Amino acid sequence: MGQWGVWIIFAIIFAIAEAVLPSFFFLWFAIGAGVAAVSSLFISSASLNLIIFLTVSFILWISTKRIVQRLYKSSSDSKVYQEQIAGKKGKIDKIYDNGRIIVRIKGDEWRAFPEEDQPMNELHVGDDVIITRKSANFVYIKKLESSEDNKREEV
Repeated sequence: MGQWGVWIIFAIIFAIAEAVLPSFFFLWFAIGAGVAAVSSLFISSASLNLIIFLTVSFILWISTKRIVQRLYKSSSDSKVYQEQIAGKKGKIDKIYDNGRIIVRIKGDEWRAFPEEDQPMNELHVGDDVIITRKSANFVYIKKLESSEDNKREEV
């Protein structure tokens, strides 16, 4: 196996890493290794092929921000749904034994935490909640007072 085979192996390793890991980082190295594999068919110098790999990977990595901005620029100018989520209503879908809460908001499932002033023992599956804020990949919730709760308190 020549140099091209080694570069193909590196390209496959980087592609697998891109597929397995939650980042958008290794794709550029997989492409750079692919370019180096093609160039190694014509250039026998390992150091020159390494420079080609590093240059292509670095240029693609640097241009990621521009590529993503162009993609989103062509889409609608409205805010992303996840940024508008505060103030929306949801329903508690699941509560696990370890305290993990899953809330369904407009068909999407979100991991949720109760606000500090919301006792965990007052939350039940099926309760309507309001999203008070979003942080990273989860939301903070507060139980909505329903008419049934008000009736229980009056009795």
